Amino acid sequence: MKKNTLALCEAGIMIAFSTVLAMLKLIDMPYGGSVTFAQMLPILIFAYRHGPKYGMGAALTASVVQLLLGLENFSYLPLISWYSVVVLALLDYVVAYSAFGIVGFFKKKMDYSKAMVLGGLLASVIRYVCHVVSGFTAWTAFEIPSSAVLIYSLGYNATYMIPETIVLCAVAYFFCSSVDVSKNIPSRAKRQESESAISLMKILAGFAILVAVIVDTVLVFSHIQDGETGDFILSGLGEVNWIAFTVVTVVSVGVAMLFYILDKKKQKQK
Repeated sequence: MKKNTLALCEAGIMIAFSTVLAMLKLIDMPYGGSVTFAQMLPILIFAYRHGPKYGMGAALTASVVQLLLGLENFSYLPLISWYSVVVLALLDYVVAYSAFGIVGFFKKKMDYSKAMVLGGLLASVIRYVCHVVSGFTAWTAFEIPSSAVLIYSLGYNATYMIPETIVLCAVAYFFCSSVDVSKNIPSRAKRQESESAISLMKILAGFAILVAVIVDTVLVFSHIQDGETGDFILSGLGEVNWIAFTVVTVVSVGVAMLFYILDKKKQKQK
């Protein structure tokens, strides 16, 4: 009973922290979506500390809070009906944010910092897929999506989900390097110069570059290649969202360089 009470109290605190972080937007996209200061990190921490049962419950509750805060978005639906509302609620909120509770399944199965980063990465991919599906279903009045609509949904959601994922994984890694919350009472994390930690930073650096290439390719090719005929139209370069292109590129390259420098520093210290 005491353990359950403490878990519920901690869940409430972590959900509150997550809600506050969600309001601290680094980038706010014009048609929905934003880059926050690792808003789901508190949920990841709680899920790892208390396992999948409590973790999924906290993530689900956090998703409901985000749903209530984003109720005004439902008024922008092109087709307001019960099924469009249900699809939007499930994909853009409930399923998308509840996915972050899956890090609880990694408890005792891998290193604390690695579980947090990989769990956050996997949950972010699930959230991205949910937003993409919502983009060409509920937000297009359930019409048969054309290739252009699919590409737009992939590209637009990637412009904020990729930086959001990078920020979350980077903050989670550095937080785990300083604080060990896997114990009942969080304590200062012990410094570990392990090969796994070094390889993890290399993976993150490579991932940052990879996503930049993918997103930039989608942003450009969606305008210079005809989705039906496959013909290239160079005049479409003027329609490319170069601001999003630049933001994704700069953020991804900057994060990759940061991880590369830290990796070199760890090797020298070792």
